[in-house]
Amino acid sequence: MYLPSATESAVEKENTTNKEVHRKNKEKQKQDNCMATVDQKVTIDCPWSIYSTIIALTFCIPFNAKHSLLSAGKRKYVQVCVQNLSELCFQLSDNSLKNSADCKDLQLVPLNPESQQVIYSKQSIFFVWELKWTKELPLSLQCLFSVSFCPATSEEQSFTLKPFTYKFQVENFFTLYHVKTEIFPPLGTEYCKTGSLCSLEVSITRLIDLSEVDRDEALTESD
Repeated sequence: MYLPSATESAVEKENTTNKEVHRKNKEKQKQDNCMATVDQKVTIDCPWSIYSTIIALTFCIPFNAKHSLLSAGKRKYVQVCVQNLSELCFQLSDNSLKNSADCKDLQLVPLNPESQQVIYSKQSIFFVWELKWTKELPLSLQCLFSVSFCPATSEEQSFTLKPFTYKFQVENFFTLYHVKTEIFPPLGTEYCKTGSLCSLEVSITRLIDLSEVDRDEALTESD
């Protein structure tokens, strides 16, 4: 998304005062929007002028995406979180997750509603796919997430925008630990009741040995 900014000529660029004011205004604009931005400049040269006109363009990235791998027993899921960084509300539709390796033994089963969803300003929406495989899981999974979006207001829904895409790679998605929890009622009682002291039992079972590299990473991430 483009946010218009002031035009400056080559002569104005020589003036350090104007440059400082322009820089401060631009920084203030970024802070007010709180969005990731990409700055570009377009230089226009005219044959009847000795000066070049420099147009500064600031493109704001409306979304931020991140992924995570979830595991429940022998079932595995890929989760993609999409966060709206802008002040606008968007309508999301046609979400998809594809494996670029095109592995026939692996399926990504969507668990998301097929209807359109509205994502409000500063809101996050999660998309989940279940991994199903017939043989062994591949060593890595190259994923491409895509979702179509348009402004949620009726006046601006006619805009044609390219889908938002997010590429990521998932590795080492073997299960390291099996965690089981259970809450027991006090001795002599059958049920847990409000105000009574109950015991929580947590069982952690290691399913696979860690390599040296994985062990260092696991200790670092879990502190």
